[in-house]
Parts: sequence; structure tokens; C-alpha cells
Amino acid sequence: MNPACDRCHRRKSRCDKAVPSCGPCRKAGVACKYVNHTRDRQKALERLQRRIEQLEGENRLLTQQLGSQTTPAQSNSAGYRPSVPIETERPAEREALSNELTEEISFLSSRAGGENQFLGSTSGVLLASLVDATVHAPSHGPRVESRPVASPLNGITPSSSAVDVSPVPDERVARALHHAYFEHDHVSYPFLHRATALANLDKAYQDESFLSQDAFSYYSFNMILAIATASVYKFDRESLPDAETYHLRAAERLNEVLQRGDTQALQAMLLLCQYRMVNSVQDTSTSMWHLVGVAARMCLELGLHREQVYQVPKPSEMSSSIVVAHEIRRRCFWSVIAMDRIVSITLGRPLAIRLQDTDVALPDPSLDSLVNDPSGLCITALFVHIVRYRVICGDIMSALHTGSTRTQTDAESALRARDNLANTLAQWHSDTANLSLEDEPSSQPQHQSSFRTPEWYAMLYYNALLMLYRPSPALSGISMRDPTVLQSIFVAAKQAITIYAQLHRWKRINYTWITLHAVFMAGLSYIYAVGRHFRSHKRRQGSTTTPTAFLESDPAIIDIVNDCRTCSNVLVAISERWNMAKNCYDVFNRLSDAVLLDAVEYHTKLSSSQTPAHDPSPPTEGPNMDWDGISAGPLAVDSVLRDCLDDLQHFQPSAYGDDPVGQLSHDWMGEIEGMGFNLFLYDTHSQV
Repeated sequence: MNPACDRCHRRKSRCDKAVPSCGPCRKAGVACKYVNHTRDRQKALERLQRRIEQLEGENRLLTQQLGSQTTPAQSNSAGYRPSVPIETERPAEREALSNELTEEISFLSSRAGGENQFLGSTSGVLLASLVDATVHAPSHGPRVESRPVASPLNGITPSSSAVDVSPVPDERVARALHHAYFEHDHVSYPFLHRATALANLDKAYQDESFLSQDAFSYYSFNMILAIATASVYKFDRESLPDAETYHLRAAERLNEVLQRGDTQALQAMLLLCQYRMVNSVQDTSTSMWHLVGVAARMCLELGLHREQVYQVPKPSEMSSSIVVAHEIRRRCFWSVIAMDRIVSITLGRPLAIRLQDTDVALPDPSLDSLVNDPSGLCITALFVHIVRYRVICGDIMSALHTGSTRTQTDAESALRARDNLANTLAQWHSDTANLSLEDEPSSQPQHQSSFRTPEWYAMLYYNALLMLYRPSPALSGISMRDPTVLQSIFVAAKQAITIYAQLHRWKRINYTWITLHAVFMAGLSYIYAVGRHFRSHKRRQGSTTTPTAFLESDPAIIDIVNDCRTCSNVLVAISERWNMAKNCYDVFNRLSDAVLLDAVEYHTKLSSSQTPAHDPSPPTEGPNMDWDGISAGPLAVDSVLRDCLDDLQHFQPSAYGDDPVGQLSHDWMGEIEGMGFNLFLYDTHSQV
């Protein structure tokens, strides 16, 4: 049975399946396209098959590890009991009931209103998780063979499993992972004291009972291993596939650490946030937002948002240990600020901490030798530079992209704010030259981090430009009449795509869901700018009063092909390392194919209408060239946007269209509905 055409299938209308155009499409005067809707189901089946094969391989590996460790009469000198099967330690019925209870609470909390709602801490999921972990907490020492309850807050699914493992991994592996963590992940969030963490690493292998004696040492030790393993796994998926095992170990002592309510509890929460950023077990955007919110409240409860907390009453009491303690707390606060900005902006949520309510100074790079390893790499200077960028992005969102009418100002004030933010961003970009960065890719382990490359900071700059100049509620309609804005979006998107591809080739890209969102946003902005350029040419033919904006020159077909292919390749590379339910690169490929079709059509008409052969002058580009001979109607990319709008509005499962991708697609759709569709009606009536 032949399927209905794409338009009839989408509208759920009767299709006569006529070729080349069915009756409804022919009557509406639109293109009739047939899409194989079984392809998505086939891809979903293939993903499940690949996942099953991966799980079977992991199961065989874990079975081998279990068999090698179930030896009779193990020593109990370290305070650990011999490994036993999970079934003998916790009945399966109780575990299934616990998982079912938490899943039911999660379902009722998120579906109570008849649709997906924001899942807050009052939903009961956090309480259910903490209660279950407390009820089944070990009476002495960590029990690594038990399994934490499934919860969106800890990112554990009901299918996650833990096995009996040794208290600590091989010392060589642990040291390599600690080194990898402090050379990369620690650079962007230096809230741990490196010397203390490395000292705990030494003690863990000198005294087998050391980790069991202190909950925070045990938790931070395993979380460092989990974060570093998850990062390494993105580059070599055949090695170290057990990041979740370390995370499950650490979760055994998490409640014990959080009950302290001190700086170590905040550090534990930040470690969990870090792991949620790099972990690829499932989508963690919602849990990440909740965890950062909890960390923000902990900062406020500890008073870390006030500078007076870091002051010592008597200067004579300012010992090196006190200085380190104060600086660690200061770094904890600014790490929360940085995490809050990047997660809130990515998901389109309000900021958890406003800088207007704080008066804390940035960390002092001169104290880097005390807080971090005295290697001369000046990690604090890099961290301060990253925090400054996150703060600028937060200011951009607050000034231009806040949907509330209470915070919106007049257009002139918004333009002044945008210009001031552009100057601040340019100053930040120029200050990057003062950092100690590597000009060329290095094979040295301490220089493998993306945070040490100037390309990474250039990529941040262009991402901020996209955020600064893309359509916003504060400047609704104004940017459409400004050609410099459209050119800025086009250049920034093109440069961001190029740099992402370069970092991917160097294996210096951060394969996280946040990076996936940023790359897709750059690609969508590129297609938006190119499509709007072609739409302005077509629109100028029908209505000269319509505000239009053009690029400085017509994008060449080969450039569009190369840029879109580059972006698609990066999206595929990140998606392969990230267990996403949807293939975002499929949506991007559909949009890029459509805008390429518009470009081919435009350049074909441009070639046929150019000056005679004896005139050597090239055809005029820009707003003086009309799109003569092209039938009125929406662009191909606009039609595809309509089809993909639902996917774009829910690009992040918990964004609800408020994230940058959702906002840009919504504004793009508004341009089509408010101007392109009216032009189509105008041209149709003029031909009657």
C-alpha cells in the first residue's frame, strides 16, 4: 500500500496518491513530496539493536570480572565483606518495588497537568531517592554491590546495574585518571584542592581502610575516577567503559556527605554536576538544572555570595591553610555561577543566582601556587577568563532574551545594551591573548585540554556573537531591517562551525550534550542567515515595503555544501558518543538540503538573467538583484522548517521551546507566517 504524500500525512487528510502531484497538493499549489516514514522506525530499531549488542558485551565483561573476584575467604582487614551476588544482599522484590515507587512519583509529578511540566524538587523525586538510599544505607563502610534507586536526579535508569568490584582500581589506572581530571575538567571548575586530592590518592593505596574512614574522601576519589573515565570514554569507546561503576560507588556515601551541609557538601554536589555534564548514559539536562539549582541554594545558605565571608578578622591569623580554605570556597561559588549560566542559557531557564545580589571578587591568580599544583600553568587565570565569559553570556540573556514583560525595555535601551555588551565581549576576546595558551596542538598530556587552546576561546566568542545578534524579544523586528546583524550571524555561525570541526580533528572538543546543543545552534543560525538572504531576494520582488536584510554577497553553492557538511559531521561525531534518543543531525540535514536547493535555484536563475556574453562585467550581487522568474511562495527551507518545527521546539526534552534553538525556530517561523505567507497571498491574487 502506497503511503500518503508528506503534506497529507502531516495534515491527516485524504490523499489520492496521484503522481506527480496529488489532488490536495495540486489544488493548494504546493509541491507534493513522498517521504518514507518507515525510515525513522528502522533507525530506531537499528539503535536498539546496537544498544543490545553493547549491553551484551558489557554483561560478558562484568560476568568475567565477577568470576575472577568471587574467591573464597577474602580478608576482612579493610572492613569490606566478601563479594556476594546482589540477589542475596537485597531481595529482588524490594528493589523492584523501590524502583517502581520512584518511577511512579516521577511520572505523576511530570504528567499531573496533562502534559510535561517542569520537574522541581517539590515533585518528590529527590525525597524518594534520598529516603530509599537512607533506608538501605550500610551500617558500616560503603557497600558497593547495592544499587541506587532510579531517579532523574542521579541519572540512573532501572536497567543500570552494579557488580561487586574491588574497593579501588589498579593504582596505575587511578593515578592516570586523577592526572587527566586535574589537567582538563579541573581547569574549568577548580573547586577541589589538588594537593589534598592527590594526597588522598596516595593514602588510598598506602592504607586500605583510609577511604572507608572518611565519606568525602571516598566520594571525591570515586567521582574523580568517574568524571575522568567518562571524558576518556568519548575518545576511546573501547577502553574504560565503567564510569558509571565509579559513580555508583560514590553514590553510596553521597547522603552522608550532604548531611554535613558544609563546603565539602557543596563540593560533592559540584562533582555530581560535573559528572552529569560529561556522562553519556542518558539525557541529563533536567537533572543537571536541578542539581545546579541545589548547589546555588547551598552557596546562599553558606553565605558564599558575600565577600565578608572570606575576610579574616585578624591579619595575623591569615595562615596558608586559611588562605587555601577561603580560596577554595571562592572557587566553589564561581564554579556554581559558571555552571548556572551555561545550563540556564542552554535550557532557556532563569538564572539561579543574580550577580546584583552578590559582591564576591573573582579568584586571585596570584594564589594559584597555593591552591593548585605549582606547575606554572596558571589554572586560575584560565578559570577567571572562563567565568568572565559566562557572566557576559548571562548578561546577554538577561538584557535581550528574557521573555517577561517586566524586564523588557524600549528598543533604544535594548540597542544600547547590545552595543555595550558587544564592546564588553570584544574586550574579553582581546584579553584572551594574555593567557598562556598553546598555539599548536601538543602531544604533551598536560596540554591536551581544549581549555588551553586559543581556538576554544575563539569558538566561545563566536557563540556569544550568535547569542547577541540572533532575534530576541527585546529587539523584535529591528534586526530584520539591519543587514549588519544578518551578516554578523552568518560570519559567527560559519566561524563557529569551522572551529568546532578543527577541535574535533584535534580531539579537543568536549563531547557533551551542551556542546551538541551549541553546534546545532551554530548550524541552525547559519541556515537561518542564508535562508533569510534568499528570502529577502524573493520577497523584494513582490513587496518593496517589506523590511529586508541581505548578506554582503550571495553565498556560493560550494561554500554552503562545505559548511553544512562540516557541521553535520561534527553533529554525527558528538551524537555517536552521546546516547541521544533523537538524531538531531537528521533534522539539520533536512534543513541544509532544503537551503541548498534554494541556493541552486537562485544561482540558476541568476546565471540565466545575467548580462550578455560580450559584457565581461560580473552579475550584480546583493539587494539590487531581483529573483526574477521564480514562482512566488515559501522557500524550500521554510517548508522543511514547518515540518521540523516540533523537533526544534523540543530539541532539549525539558526546554519547552525556551532554549536558543526553540526561540530561533519560533522567530524564524514568525517571519514566515507574518511576511512570507502574506507575500504568497499577494502574489496569488495579483495573478488572478
